[in-house]
Amino acid sequence: MIYATVSIKSMIVLCRLTNIMLIIIASIVIWVGGCVEEQNEIVLIDEIITPKDDAPMRLVPAGDFLMGTSDAEMELYRILFPLRAEGRFVNERPQHLVYLDAFYIDKFEVTNKLYQKFIAETGYPAKSYLNRAPYNLPELPAVVLNWEDAAAYARWAGKRLPTEAEWEKAARGTDARIWPWGDEWDASKLNANDGTGAIDGYAQTAPVGQYPQGISPYGVHDMAGNIWEWVADWYDPHYYQISPRRNPTGPPTGEYHVLRGGGWAENYDFARCASRWGSNPGSLLRGFRCAKDTY
Repeated sequence: MIYATVSIKSMIVLCRLTNIMLIIIASIVIWVGGCVEEQNEIVLIDEIITPKDDAPMRLVPAGDFLMGTSDAEMELYRILFPLRAEGRFVNERPQHLVYLDAFYIDKFEVTNKLYQKFIAETGYPAKSYLNRAPYNLPELPAVVLNWEDAAAYARWAGKRLPTEAEWEKAARGTDARIWPWGDEWDASKLNANDGTGAIDGYAQTAPVGQYPQGISPYGVHDMAGNIWEWVADWYDPHYYQISPRRNPTGPPTGEYHVLRGGGWAENYDFARCASRWGSNPGSLLRGFRCAKDTY
């Protein structure tokens, strides 16, 4: 057991060093190539409150990050997830460098309180909103099973759903960490894989913001577990093979939209920042958070 632990930690260090080197090399290439244009400096604040829904949003600065799963991480996952077939991770590969413009993303998942305010003000006929116990307490994340119902809220709030790339960067930062808090699993830092509440304190969904120890590098809460989150992109398992270098928005069409983050009933594999779900969501409980351009 001691040797296995040392091996896992060594592989985590290797993954981290590899990811850091890739970011450094990419930054040097951009600098040498003169791709960065001088602009009037615009100071963006780390947190804003949007007026329509009074929701706090966190800034994710412009720049590169590593999206997806690397070869080194695959070696680690063979140890962490020995029962998983390698095909489980194919849709996360290859890991690739992505540049994103700066954007804001909701600090918390959209709650029932906010979603019900949207319905009350607009009369919007939500198709699949679970406004019933045990999911409809005001500070619980709104269970919005239909993607269009999530997109409608975002438009009302003067926002949009985040792209898949924006969601992943907001969750893992620029060091390609496995979970929002880092590379070592800690069941006390999220609401997942615990139907009893013995570890995380909640048998099902938890009020938003209950795990500040598990926030992302940008101060975004609940990016792992609690409830699956809709993003803007259509799903294509092979999209990473053709994804553009800058500001990818996903394929133009598809059958299903992407879900991210895992939920209260899923294990630590699905709670990884790079994990993607794009097939029929079936009974998965899903909600969302919004994003917003900085200009």
